[in-house]
Amino acid sequence: MNRVLRSAVFATLLAPALALVAAQASEPANVKELQKARHDHYHELGDSFKVIRDQIKTDKPDLAAIKTAAKVVNDASVNQEKWFPAGSGPEAGKTQAKAEIWSKPAEFKTAMKNFADAAPKLQTAANSGDVAAIKGAFADTGKTCKGCHETFRAEEH
Repeated sequence: MNRVLRSAVFATLLAPALALVAAQASEPANVKELQKARHDHYHELGDSFKVIRDQIKTDKPDLAAIKTAAKVVNDASVNQEKWFPAGSGPEAGKTQAKAEIWSKPAEFKTAMKNFADAAPKLQTAANSGDVAAIKGAFADTGKTCKGCHETFRAEEH
């Protein structure tokens, strides 16, 4: 095998391994860190929902702020399944995540899918700048959050 081809093959094989190492390095090292990271993700998500809610109530919504917040919501819908590995529930310490997340995985997966289906529509509406569409997509996305919270989230103490 010539040197250029060998280098290309090596790079092709090494890239996924390096990506895996980098991903693992950025992941929380223990359950407490994971729970905190999950909590922080949901605070960021909640803050983004508040931005959208507050903006669609004004006479002149800040469409750039809505667009940015909708991207955060959509990104969360894609990544949230990673936030609930086994062993990161109430048995591991203080969390609002109920044990039902792990005891009813099919129901939880459905709740996450509902959110994952609604969030891109909110981002599309935000990107369009159509305030009526944003309001509708925001309401639909909010319903998916509420549906999940009712079963899988404990009240904050």
